[in-house]
Amino acid sequence: MADGETALKFQMIMQGEAGLDRDRALIVFLKERIAERAKVAEEAEERLLAGVARALAEFEEKFEHPHRDDDRHSHFAGQMQALGWSLRCTAFAAFSTHPDFRQDFRP
Repeated sequence: MADGETALKFQMIMQGEAGLDRDRALIVFLKERIAERAKVAEEAEERLLAGVARALAEFEEKFEHPHRDDDRHSHFAGQMQALGWSLRCTAFAAFSTHPDFRQDFRP
């Protein structure tokens, strides 16, 4: 394998690991924000939080799936990308001013 190919493969591995770390932190961040808001939320916000919590639960369940990275172009991978993107959009729209918001959560 040429040095350029090795470097590219290493870069892809590191980007993948960074994405996994970001997503793990995003799960924790959103769970904490949902718990905080649920204490003071009114009916409309409660419904919104419940929907975000359902999407987050699905993302978390699939996040640890043993075949998560088997095929980057599969339906499963597409679902994970869509869920992750929508959760990052939600985190940014609702909680970007929170002190624990990380810039790598930005969509």
